[in-house]
Amino acid sequence: MASPFTPEELAYLEAHKNDSRVSEIMWVYTVPIAAATISTGMRLWAKCYGRNGITLDDYLILVATICLIGQCASGLGFGPPHGMGRHVIVVSPYDQMMVRKGDYVFSHFYDFALVFVKLGILAFYHRVFVHHVFRKVVLATAAFVLAWGIGITVTLFLACRPLAAYWDANVTGKCLVMVTFTYFTNISNLITDIWIFLMPVPMIWHLQLQTKKKMLLSLIFCIGLATCVVSSIRLTVVLGRGSADFTWYYVPLGAYSVFEPLGGILCTNLPIIWHMFRKRRATLNSNSGFKSHTNSNSTPTIGSRRARFAIRLGITTHDRTQNESGNRTMLGADGEEGRAGDWQRMESMESQKPDPNIWTTVERLDSAGLDEGPSNSPPLKPGMKKTVWNVRK
Repeated sequence: MASPFTPEELAYLEAHKNDSRVSEIMWVYTVPIAAATISTGMRLWAKCYGRNGITLDDYLILVATICLIGQCASGLGFGPPHGMGRHVIVVSPYDQMMVRKGDYVFSHFYDFALVFVKLGILAFYHRVFVHHVFRKVVLATAAFVLAWGIGITVTLFLACRPLAAYWDANVTGKCLVMVTFTYFTNISNLITDIWIFLMPVPMIWHLQLQTKKKMLLSLIFCIGLATCVVSSIRLTVVLGRGSADFTWYYVPLGAYSVFEPLGGILCTNLPIIWHMFRKRRATLNSNSGFKSHTNSNSTPTIGSRRARFAIRLGITTHDRTQNESGNRTMLGADGEEGRAGDWQRMESMESQKPDPNIWTTVERLDSAGLDEGPSNSPPLKPGMKKTVWNVRK
């Protein structure tokens, strides 16, 4: 059997036969597993404690994460143990067959991950934006993505008859020419990515928001364009797929194939996680301010500025002011003020009275309101107010 390499290529391979990319493969497939698992887990945790709960887009992203984990696991299981990351001249025929089989499994997980990531993003658009025309566009795009995924899956199953001829060179069979199919799937995938991530931008700019906020929202949604950059780079790497030294050149192709769905997963998870942390921080700040206001030893009166100021100073107050419902002031025909009615004491916000062993009472009169005062004290004149300050001894 003739060698697929030229004499110059053979000389190069012999000179670099000890080169290895195994370490690259290990971190390329382990980092996405950790990043996707953590981000999706935090997303689901945030949605569980949110107002809407778990929705369809969350389930789709969860399935996409599982497919990405399967993709990385197949790369680790069929890759380094069978010579992936080494030049093909040092890899046995059996290991070459296992690498091709791993590539077949890897391709299925890759396609499934892309489809479910895109469907998850489209489901999120359909849930957030209520414009009926936009929703129809979302549904049409989802139908195309679903048909794209089904077409790729069926084509891969029919790539060779029998299927084992796809990875085993010793099996006689008929296989499709996959070069044109590979170009079509990668180019259509790139166009679909750009379309999906630019879809919500016109809707955002029609919202009644400040220009700064519109730009911020557009930037958040367009972060996914980084995934399109990865798709473009992957498309250029596909050109080296036909090299006979496939155990070496598959390494960068596998890396871009993993980071492409990972980018989509992170772009959908991170805004939800960030929103959850922002709400959590606001809630903690609100609770801490509320506790510092209510846990202080005070008995403030409703609407009393002095009471709120006393809380900050560590002083409690009992404000006894005129009750609006008890004020029955009558004016005569000559415009003179009539006799004042009975005054009612406002109820304190604290049920227990201050301990006399701890607190001492300081009374102050001013002209802010009216009060009948305690039963053992003379009644106050109209227009006067008594404030009782309970101060620590």
